[in-house]
Amino acid sequence: MLLKIFLEKFCVGCSYGTSFPLVTVILDYWLKEYDVSNSTIGLFSIFHLLFTLKFLWAPMIDNCDIPYLSRRLGRQKSWVIVSQAALIGGVTCMAHLDPQSQSGTLIFFASLISFADGCQNVALYPYQICGVARCDLGYVAGIISFGHRISGIFTKFITLHMAYFFNWTIAYESAAFLIFLCMVFVWLTPEPQLQNKNAPESRPTFRIIKKICNQLLAQKNCIFILLILALYKIAPFMIQKMSRPFCLEMGFTKLEIANVVQLFGSISLVIGGFVGGFFVKKIGVMKTMLHLGILHMISLYLYLLIWFYGHNTNILCIVVFFESIAEGATAAAFLAFLYGMCSGSSQYALLWALHEFGGIIATSVSGLLVDSFGWFHYFSIVPMVFIPVLWILYQKFSKNSEMTI
Repeated sequence: MLLKIFLEKFCVGCSYGTSFPLVTVILDYWLKEYDVSNSTIGLFSIFHLLFTLKFLWAPMIDNCDIPYLSRRLGRQKSWVIVSQAALIGGVTCMAHLDPQSQSGTLIFFASLISFADGCQNVALYPYQICGVARCDLGYVAGIISFGHRISGIFTKFITLHMAYFFNWTIAYESAAFLIFLCMVFVWLTPEPQLQNKNAPESRPTFRIIKKICNQLLAQKNCIFILLILALYKIAPFMIQKMSRPFCLEMGFTKLEIANVVQLFGSISLVIGGFVGGFFVKKIGVMKTMLHLGILHMISLYLYLLIWFYGHNTNILCIVVFFESIAEGATAAAFLAFLYGMCSGSSQYALLWALHEFGGIIATSVSGLLVDSFGWFHYFSIVPMVFIPVLWILYQKFSKNSEMTI
């Protein structure tokens, strides 16, 4: 029984993580290899808003049937299948485009993939909790998170290898096949039957959004909480976005990037998550965010070593290791901060969207900054974006272990 639950929830997690890197991480490498400017690569972040704002159309997915398919397959399964079909179609079409001469069409299909990925994300939610006792939700969440992370690593690793040994068309077609395997899993999995099917939905609607905003604005430290949400991960977002074209400019091959940045870096990221969790338990959420945030800011300056030494795999390994450890640790602390503020999934979804919105806006201008000031000034100045939020944590919250709304 436990093995069956593990395999089902692991596959659900894999469905979440397979398509997401294709229009974020992998697309950046592809665009750069075709000599697309850093400014344009940064602006491509904008279409990711269609994924971030998925909570706006989540009620439609939960309450509306797809003609014919919903009668045959069930509401949730039909929405997942249609979303994954759109993902497969979008990724396959992207595989045959030229990023230089067909950039408009590429943006269209990248936007379609982001939108379909958000719909899949919403529709898969019942698959996460169906058949799971409340006391086992933590265990299941861990399995889904593990599947999500493993599938993301695997997708990036395989796609970059295919692009290196063959071409980008085969790389994206291989990714489309991975999504197809996820579709087969959903097709063979029974429609999730929730115990209270007619219960009011817990995801955000405009009424709930208004209520959450009122609760947040009533907080004594409302402005500082919003600033932490918006600013804490801005510098890492901007550095990581431009680190991909930067590595290609420094002469690193797709194979080196796949092995060092994606595989080794992802393993380091997982280790960093455990480090962050340990410190959260030992010294509390806010102190962990402050102290590890300082270390993360310092680790971002290590990219200057790559700028100084150029194509040096050993230096790349050092930079990726320390930055990934710091990223994983601060990500764990930030999630704990977010969990501590929220009393339900609606609050979590809305505040996470607010956090991602700030990141999208920042990364969209990151390429413009690189093209305007150069790599040295970019990697020297951007980590300083950490300073205001670290000051807020030190002045306002460093004595508290958690915040709640």
